[in-house]
Amino acid sequence: MAIPNLPALCSLEEFLKHDYDFIVVGGGTAGLTVAARLTENPNIKVGVLEAGAANIGDPMIMTPALYPKIIGDPKYDWIHHSIPQKSLSKKIPFQQPRGKGLGGSSAINYQMYVRGHATDYDDWEKLGNRGWSFKDLLPYFKKHEHFDDPASYKNKPNIPLETKYDAGFHGRNGPIHTSFSTWRLPQEREWIAAASTLGEKMGSPMNAWCGDHLGTYHSLSTIDRSGGEADGTRSYSVTGYLLPNAQRANLRVLTESLVERLVISNEGAVSGVEFEHGGKSHKVLVKKEVVLSAGVFKSPQILELSGIGNPEILKAAGVKTIVNNPRIGENFHDHPATGFGYEFIDGEKSLDAMQDPSYVQSAMAEYGSTRNGPLSSGGAAMGFVSYADLASSSDISSLQDLVLSPDHGGHSQAVKELLAKGIASKDEASIQIVLLPASLNIEEGYEQPKLLAPPPQMVGKNGFFMAACIARPLSVGTVHITSSDPKEDPEIDPAYLSHPADIEIFAKGLQIVDKMVSTSPFKEKIKRRYYPDGPLDLSDKNAVETYLRDNVATEYHPLGSCGMGKEGVGAVDDRLKVYGCKGVRVVDASVIPLHVSGNIVATVYTLAEKGADMIKEDWGL
Repeated sequence: MAIPNLPALCSLEEFLKHDYDFIVVGGGTAGLTVAARLTENPNIKVGVLEAGAANIGDPMIMTPALYPKIIGDPKYDWIHHSIPQKSLSKKIPFQQPRGKGLGGSSAINYQMYVRGHATDYDDWEKLGNRGWSFKDLLPYFKKHEHFDDPASYKNKPNIPLETKYDAGFHGRNGPIHTSFSTWRLPQEREWIAAASTLGEKMGSPMNAWCGDHLGTYHSLSTIDRSGGEADGTRSYSVTGYLLPNAQRANLRVLTESLVERLVISNEGAVSGVEFEHGGKSHKVLVKKEVVLSAGVFKSPQILELSGIGNPEILKAAGVKTIVNNPRIGENFHDHPATGFGYEFIDGEKSLDAMQDPSYVQSAMAEYGSTRNGPLSSGGAAMGFVSYADLASSSDISSLQDLVLSPDHGGHSQAVKELLAKGIASKDEASIQIVLLPASLNIEEGYEQPKLLAPPPQMVGKNGFFMAACIARPLSVGTVHITSSDPKEDPEIDPAYLSHPADIEIFAKGLQIVDKMVSTSPFKEKIKRRYYPDGPLDLSDKNAVETYLRDNVATEYHPLGSCGMGKEGVGAVDDRLKVYGCKGVRVVDASVIPLHVSGNIVATVYTLAEKGADMIKEDWGL
C-alpha cells in the first residue's frame, strides 16, 4: 500500500503496472537526486528500486547526533566487511558502513558538508574527463544546496561561531539544507586559536567552500536550520529530493527490492533489470536507460553479476562474460583515519557526557522542546593541512620519489604525477584533521560499534579524539564478486596502507595533531592523552609505522570502483556511460576517478545533479 500523502512510494503491483523511461537502481544520495531531476519533465516516467526500507520520519535518522547508534545497525546499515587487510597489523576484516534504505548513506552519515579543494576536481579534468573541473561543478554545488545563514537561526549557539564564510559561494534555494551546528564542542574555540599560531594557513580560511579550504574551522552540516518544522533535523536526499516530489504521477519508488542483475543482450544492450521483492524475482523493462546509483560496492557488483567486467573474475564467480570491461571494480579507494585520544581537565564537557543518563534526559528534553542542544549537533571542527607546510624540502622530494616509484602499485602513472605535484604545493591539502567531540576507541577501528563507543579508560570521563586522515590516498583497492549470488557481498579490499607513501603522510598528520594539543590556549584544556597512554616517539619512523598499522579506521568515504576516465583507464566515460554497453550509466560515488580532500556527500550530490543534466542532454529532454 502507498504511504498516505506519498503516492510515489508504492506496492509491487503498482510498480509493475507502469512503463518506465528510466529505472534508477538505488534510492540513496545520488539515486533520489537523479530521479527527482528527471521527473521534472512530466512526460518522463521514472521508477526507483531500493533494497532497504523507507524509514521515513525515523527519529534515529532525523536526530543529528544519533548517527553513532545507527551505524552498525542492520536496519540502517548494510554492514559490509572488507577482506582481511594484509598491510595492517590485525589481519582481520574491517566493517564498511553504507546506508541501507531510502537516502542511502546520506541517512546515516556524520552530516559534514565539505567541498573538496578546487585542484581535486581540476585533476579529474586533467585525466581526460571533460566538464568536471571545479569551475564546471560549482553551479551544481550551488544547485543542490540551501544554505541557512547563521544570522537567521531560531536557536542561539552555545559558543560564538569562529568560522568565516561567503554566502555568495553557497546555494540558497536547493533541496539540501546546510548550516553550522548551534551546539558545538565548547573547546573548539581554543583549538582553532592554538592551530592558527602554527602556520600562515592554519587559522580559519576566508571561505572554506570556495575551492580553498586550508586552515581550521567549523564544518557545515546537512542539518535544516531554516526555522520551520524541520528545524534541527537531518537534511538528506529523502527530505530534499523525494518528499517534495512524492506527488508526481511519473515517479514510482519500490523499497525492499534487491536488484539482482541487468537485462542485457549478447551485444551489451541493457533493456531493464531483474530484482527480488518478497522472496520472488521480477523483471522491469525501460524505454531509455538504466541508471545505476547503487553505491561504491553494489554498482560494480550488479555490473559484474550482469556479465560486465573482467572475464577472469566473472568466470571464477560463475558468470558468463557479455562485455569485457576490466576496469569495473578497480580504482577503489577510501580515506583512512588514525589519531590520538585525549581527556579534558575536570569541569570541561564533551559529548562523552552522554554516558550520564541524567545528561541524556536533559538533552532529550531540550531537543524535544527546542530542536537545539547536544542532540542537534552534527559535523565537527576540522581543518586541512598541506604536506609541504609540515615537511622539509628533502622530505618532499623523497615522498615524491616514493609516489612516482614503479615499485609500488596503486594509481596509474598519470594520477601519481598529479598527486606528486600536489605534495609539493603549500596550496593543496594532503591531510584532514577532525576534532571529534567525544572519545573514540581507535584500537577497535575494524568494528564500528566498538570504535564509536567510549574506550574503557574513558568511561565516566569527558574527552575528545583528534583524527588525522589522508586526503588523497595512494593506496588503491578493488571491489569484485566471488559468487553469482546477488545476496552475497562482493569481495571488498580497500588495501589500507598498502602504499608506503600513505605512512609518510600519516606520520606528518600525527605530528601536527601533537603540536595542536601542545599549544596554548588549547593545551590548558587537556589533562592527558588517553590513547596511546604510553610514550610514542614521533621522530621514530619505525614506532610511528607500527602505531599506524595497529590503529586505522575508515573515514567512511569509499569511492572510485566504477571510475570515469578514458577507455582502458576508466570503467565509464565522462558522460558516465559504461564502456562496452548501451542503455546503462552509473551515477554515484563509484564514478569518482580520484579522491577529494574532505567528506564526500557534497561531491556526490553535485555529481548526481550533473549526471541528471547529462542524461537530459543525451536524450534531448
